[in-house]
This record gives sequence, C-alpha cells and structure tokens, in this order.
Amino acid sequence: MLDNDIMWYWFTGALLFGILEVFIEGFVALGLAATCFFFGVLSNFSIIYQNMAAAHFLALAGAIVAGFFVVGNRLFWRTGNTGQVTRLGNTFRDKIVGQVALIKDPIVDGQGSVEANGTVWKCRGLDGPAGTRVLVADIEGNTLLVRRLQDGERRSQREDIAS
Repeated sequence: MLDNDIMWYWFTGALLFGILEVFIEGFVALGLAATCFFFGVLSNFSIIYQNMAAAHFLALAGAIVAGFFVVGNRLFWRTGNTGQVTRLGNTFRDKIVGQVALIKDPIVDGQGSVEANGTVWKCRGLDGPAGTRVLVADIEGNTLLVRRLQDGERRSQREDIAS
C-alpha cells in the first residue's frame, strides 16, 4: 500500500495546497488539498481509481471548495455593527482605525510615518511636523491613512464608544 507512487503524488499535492492555504484566503487551497488527499486514498483501490478522470477531480474539487467556502464563512465570520468580525474577535483593521497616532517622521508631500499601538507605520495624509497627533482614518495595505485631529478631538473613537 505505501509503495504506491501515485498515492504519494496526491499526498504531496495535498500537503502543498495545505501550506498554500496559510498564505491565501478563501478556502480554495484547502478544498484542493482535501480533494488531493481523497484521490490519494482512492489511488490504493485500483478498480475505483482507474475509472476516475480529470473531470471527476475537477467536479469534486469544485464541490469541496464551495462547501468549505459556505461552511467556513458561517463558522468563522459574522457581520456586526462595526463591519466584518471574526468569531475570534475584531479584525486588525477594526482595532487600529479610529486610534490616535503620533507622527514620527514628518509627513512631507503626503508621505511619512506614524506610531500607532506601539508600532511605526508608513502613512499618508496632510503634511505635518513630527510629534503631531493624528487620527487613523483608514488602512490601505500596510499604509495608514491619517487625518489631523479636530479641535476638542483628543481621544480615539474607541475610547468615545467605551465611555
């Protein structure tokens, strides 16, 4: 049983798709990994496996990916008042948007860096000197979009919601 080369090809494919799932989202790679694993098991039963074709693999992979997508979204995501929230807690975007940040490197020509939540980030916003407090308005990739605090706006929106 363990000397079946085809089985190991399928299991290697399952392992590679499983690793790929760590780096991409959407359960597609996980569905393909499960399908490869299933075909690896089937490759030990030559009568069944010889009758399976690429069309069967694609149909089964599509069904498993769709199933993982539907079940995964229901298990791990819900829509709350603040947008999408995982069942494990708020997403990182929800945690940083609305926080007050401190300009570390002056914002010149709309580019600079700020410190928010103890981490220095690239930022875009209106020009300003180092040491100025700004509000994180949004996040785009690994760049924070900031705006100046208005008069009387001293706390983050999160602190306002809590009080």
